[in-house]
Amino acid sequence: MAYSSCLQIDFTSGGFWYNRDVQTETLAITYTEAGMMIAQRNAWTSLFAILPLLATTLVAQPPSERPDHEHRAKAEVKYVSQSALGKSVTHAQLSNGLTVLVQENHAAPVATVRCFVKNTGSAFEGRYLGTGISHMLEHLVALGSTTKRPEPEIQKLLDSMGGQTNAFTSTDMTAYFVDCPSSRTDLAIELIADSMQYSLIPENEYLREMEVVQRELEMGEASRERMQYQAMKSLIYTEHPIRHPTIGYLPVVQSVNRSDVIAFYKNRYVPQNMIFLVVGDVETDHVLEQVLTNFKTFQRTTERGAVLASEPNQASARSTRLEMAGETTNFSVGWPTVMLQHPDLYPLDVASYLLAHGDSSRLGYRLKIEQPLALSVSSSSYTPGIVNGWFDASVQCQPANTEACRKAIYEEIERLKTELVSEKELNKVKRQKAAEHVFQQETVQEQCNSLAYSFISTGDPLFDDQYVAGIQGVTPEQIQAVARKYFLPERSNTVVIDPIGSQREVTEQAAQATESPVVRKTLANGLTVLLKRHSVTPTVSIQAFVNGGALADTAETSGLASLSTSVMERGTEKYTGREIAEHFDSIGGSFGTSSQRNTSFLRCSVLSDDFDEALDYAFQVLFRPTFPAEEFEKVKQQQLAGIAARKANPQTEILDFWSTMVPATSPYGRTISGTEDTVAALTVEQCKQFHAKYFTPDNMVLAIFGDIDVEKTLARLEATLGMEAKGSGLTLPKFPLRTPATDAKREHITTAQPGTAMVLLGYPVVSALDQDTRAKLDVFNSILTGGSGAGGRLFNELRGEGLVYYVFGIELTGQAPGYFLFMAQTRPETVDEVVGRIQANVKRLADEGIEAEDFELAKQKLIAAHAQRNVTPSSQAFQAAVDELYGLGYDNDKSYEARINKVTVADLQGLVREYFQNAIIATSSPATE
Repeated sequence: MAYSSCLQIDFTSGGFWYNRDVQTETLAITYTEAGMMIAQRNAWTSLFAILPLLATTLVAQPPSERPDHEHRAKAEVKYVSQSALGKSVTHAQLSNGLTVLVQENHAAPVATVRCFVKNTGSAFEGRYLGTGISHMLEHLVALGSTTKRPEPEIQKLLDSMGGQTNAFTSTDMTAYFVDCPSSRTDLAIELIADSMQYSLIPENEYLREMEVVQRELEMGEASRERMQYQAMKSLIYTEHPIRHPTIGYLPVVQSVNRSDVIAFYKNRYVPQNMIFLVVGDVETDHVLEQVLTNFKTFQRTTERGAVLASEPNQASARSTRLEMAGETTNFSVGWPTVMLQHPDLYPLDVASYLLAHGDSSRLGYRLKIEQPLALSVSSSSYTPGIVNGWFDASVQCQPANTEACRKAIYEEIERLKTELVSEKELNKVKRQKAAEHVFQQETVQEQCNSLAYSFISTGDPLFDDQYVAGIQGVTPEQIQAVARKYFLPERSNTVVIDPIGSQREVTEQAAQATESPVVRKTLANGLTVLLKRHSVTPTVSIQAFVNGGALADTAETSGLASLSTSVMERGTEKYTGREIAEHFDSIGGSFGTSSQRNTSFLRCSVLSDDFDEALDYAFQVLFRPTFPAEEFEKVKQQQLAGIAARKANPQTEILDFWSTMVPATSPYGRTISGTEDTVAALTVEQCKQFHAKYFTPDNMVLAIFGDIDVEKTLARLEATLGMEAKGSGLTLPKFPLRTPATDAKREHITTAQPGTAMVLLGYPVVSALDQDTRAKLDVFNSILTGGSGAGGRLFNELRGEGLVYYVFGIELTGQAPGYFLFMAQTRPETVDEVVGRIQANVKRLADEGIEAEDFELAKQKLIAAHAQRNVTPSSQAFQAAVDELYGLGYDNDKSYEARINKVTVADLQGLVREYFQNAIIATSSPATE
């Protein structure tokens, strides 16, 4: 399909936001086309690689009185139709052409308010093609001044209601949204409605955002995923305007002036181009009334859009090759296919799943498990609603493995043409798609996006249901037919991205609910169990955490915890690694073991019907792994490849470099994945010893949250996991509450990343056990960088002056006391200024404090954002298990609001004076010529 949705940690194109778990166990980062990082999940297609479609802006909703609202008499705006569609969805139409979709979901007191604008996006810019004017306008409309309120007042309103706000532009739409407590839905509706009608676009905001867009474009060119996606588009499309990047081309972007942007806003932001959606704990009639109130003077206009050129059929193979920073090769091959409305959509999507969905898929098993030739494998079937799309298969691998991976892809494509897919394989994919549909309805945000994309693409808000039904009807013969029809040699398109300086010859080579209180019980063998019924959706999350992550490694065994936990799922006494992968792929579930800085863990999510079997697999992996020697070597090679790949990412590169500057006595001086030297020396026997030492019942917290019967689940655990023997008396290290102060230190590294520079400042702070100080740090972070959302002094100052693409603060902490980090991405020539500005803002907070109103807003923003954070079984189980393991108690999260409210301005000033004096500073930039 042609759309994607934002998930977890997200560095977007007008800014960024991120979500971190309370102990900073994970920091997952991926990329968007016109911006930076995004994790995406596609509701309809088989997108498994990151397909960076969106250019996002981390800002909120603004407004401007439209001079084209003439003084002539205006027609009364009213509802002309309203119908209930099922699933608590109501579809209504205003007489001015505005479409309204409302879905009630009373599972949690939250709501999302969104407005999608059609006839915008890079394909619909008419005489402005290549300027990225839709994306530029999005930056200005989102959180910009209106004729009703100036920008600072809008930001204060958003902060006061705890709204998580963002916007994005794609090839064929622009969207704006506010996620908020349901009690503030009316204000969210008003703010977005104002943005759509009354955006002012003042000169100062235009100049500021023009700088931000240019920095974003420059820095986005360092993203392999973005460049791979754009390169494939440029091969597939030679005439259709979808070929242009959403963010535009730098010289063309620079040609746009403010009057152009205002003219485009007046022309395209008209009611018949808009779909307004509200999903959550709301009452439909009240929402419809509020929408009408806020759009009652918005008059319909002549139809506004662009005539799209048709794309001629491809007559011969095409290819392109790029060189970028990094030590791996990205290879992708694609073929033009069909639009969304074509019936071949369904077998194409199934073919994509067969090839690369999960480690038991054809390419996944062949290239990652059987012969670990690839670091990642993916396939997607991209079917937009405005032009024929494409089908592709991609790998990331070491350069020496490119030809073998290319050969494997073509062999599997040929196999689709010559062999009928077995009923077993086909049924697995159908089950996966059905499960995917359920999992993608867990949050109000996902439900809202499903309605919007379905309606814009097909006119049916509930098309997702029809799509799943269409997948269930696919036959082996249909899959073979589409493979023979579309995957032709003369219509192939190949993209290769090699490391800089490889100088290899260009070749044609080719991812209504009820809840119970948490039940906590310590079994006879010391296993701590947390159980909670959470039946918003028929899913179950199983999560087991043990003390013993990277903190358990030594300088000589760095990476052992990560390697050991990864091998655990590659074979047990009862199941082979392939059987484990095939089982969870076949039921559409997720299953994996991993290790982070403080803990090692198993995480599994399945449909409730599959819970009993899933628990048996979890038991086997936790307590009966066999560590097969062959699988150990494969996983080791993958971990080594992952270490090499980190050098191609500016954020991980600077973080790894900063770790080398941390005192040798600190566990934060080692990376989670280890070094190439330490990992290469690790043995199977060391992994077995690690498992025997740390994966014991008395060192484990097991949380099972979801659609379960608590009493029956507890009885089963007592009869299975509860019978495991205790450990042999593990003695965990004792850590102080705070990191010892160190002398200030600053070092620089030369990077291969072109045109971008990184800044990282680390201040020694406290462990996760010092919850009061951590509350102060959260408020401190909210004031300076916006905390879990946009804004803050540093963000507004540095972004406002075009000095950084993003700046954020985050704690790197856990059982051992850690550090508070500031990270910023900037230009090479502004590194010193950014470092100085960060330090000056920290000092200013200590010297001057903060105005009472701004201080309270910062705390309200944290509290409101926190209330919306843990709403799924998986996120709740994660939080409870980690808090319990750390000794904070599974319900520690409930006292978060009280801890934040307790913080005073004097507390913050004291915090800065005590902890923010000497920093360990790491910077990076490319070599000067």
